[in-house]
Amino acid sequence: MITLRVGTRGSDLALWQTGWVCDRLCERHESLNIERTIIKTHGDVVTDQNFGAQWPVGAFVTALEQALVEERIDLAVHSFKDLQTAETGGLTIAATPEREVVHDVLLTRTALCLEDLPAKARIGTNSPRRAAQLLQAGDFEIVPIRGNVPTRITKIDTENLDAVVLAAAGLKRLGIEYPRVIELPPDRFVPAPAQGALAVQTRRDAQAAKLAAVLDHTPTRRAVSAERAFLRAINAGCHTPVGALAHVGGNLVTLHARLFSDDLAREVEGTESGEDPKAVGETLAQRLMPELKG
Repeated sequence: MITLRVGTRGSDLALWQTGWVCDRLCERHESLNIERTIIKTHGDVVTDQNFGAQWPVGAFVTALEQALVEERIDLAVHSFKDLQTAETGGLTIAATPEREVVHDVLLTRTALCLEDLPAKARIGTNSPRRAAQLLQAGDFEIVPIRGNVPTRITKIDTENLDAVVLAAAGLKRLGIEYPRVIELPPDRFVPAPAQGALAVQTRRDAQAAKLAAVLDHTPTRRAVSAERAFLRAINAGCHTPVGALAHVGGNLVTLHARLFSDDLAREVEGTESGEDPKAVGETLAQRLMPELKG
């Protein structure tokens, strides 16, 4: 019997994601015994601070990574988009499982399509990327909100919002069915890099890395690699208004990205294709960054 100590955040979504990974691992390794540990991150403890320039990099993952480095756990499950672009020494992403749906959705008080939202509709989101793309779509008021998925949904009523923006993947994973959902097309509302993907992190060359590798999905890993290479090349943080989504067909990776200035006054958009995901992301960043500054 092999015991695997797995670390996770304590939110409903994090527990679901960790449970899903653990179930898949037990299916593939019959002699596996899972011990789960809930670890509070900065993002879990500091709940009254909105994302912004003062928000620390890796706020939702650093405590889990520290537990890995200190060998208090053997494996951690993250929402891939929460990971900082710089790798943490001694750690590796042992598996990137097949991605869930990537697009964003609007959960609304009354509207059934984007055009039905009233003028000056109050839309809750703490994401500069979502805010930037919504402000291009209509004359809305963006209201900063934080919290886990169920909490943000309740804020439609508690904060008198007309809508909130959420990732469709989180709703699907939690089995939440809301009566009024507006699907936001990912070509127009480009999702965050790695949205809908999970990262299974371990120490390098550890037994846990070999165990987790069976969950790796090559097309997802290649797509996410391109998106995060773009993010890294523009030196973006969690408060940077940027969307990037890659599609993989055979050996070809095609990356579409939208990048906004910090004041949301300027925007550039582009597409790049190639066989090397990292090169695709870096090339597109090198092309778009001068356009944005110009």
